[in-house]
Amino acid sequence: MFDIERFISGLSMDKALERLGEKFLKSLEDETAETFLEALLAFMKIKFMFDPAYRKNIEGFRGRYQFRSRDGGVAVLVKFEDGDMKIREQTSDDVNVTVSFKDGRALMNFLLSANRDILRGLLNNEVVVAGNLNYMYKFGFMANHLQLELTGNLP
Repeated sequence: MFDIERFISGLSMDKALERLGEKFLKSLEDETAETFLEALLAFMKIKFMFDPAYRKNIEGFRGRYQFRSRDGGVAVLVKFEDGDMKIREQTSDDVNVTVSFKDGRALMNFLLSANRDILRGLLNNEVVVAGNLNYMYKFGFMANHLQLELTGNLP
């Protein structure tokens, strides 16, 4: 549980309120980012279920992805196995690739970017990728395909 007395100890009322406000906004930002990521993943899962052409992307594919923020505010595990996709709000070390975002805002910037460029995120120190980058590129391809289809820009 959050220890408010310790968190604001020794601060003036104005500073304490400012610090609490910042913590509240940070928590809200992380929760929004995690919810958005889970919604994107749920949409991807539905697309796999009902679109045979899209489902071919995961036929025979096994992969485990961990998406998380460095501060622990976001933690989503995605598993692909036997043509199925499972999404869990948890952390695991048994993954092929872990994508750690600086914070919820960096995750939202990455997800909402018109062209999800993992290299830009790496260079800006907003994203750290550990594991096999090929898995990240495969996920990026599937997410971009979905985005292009939704916007009517799929060739």
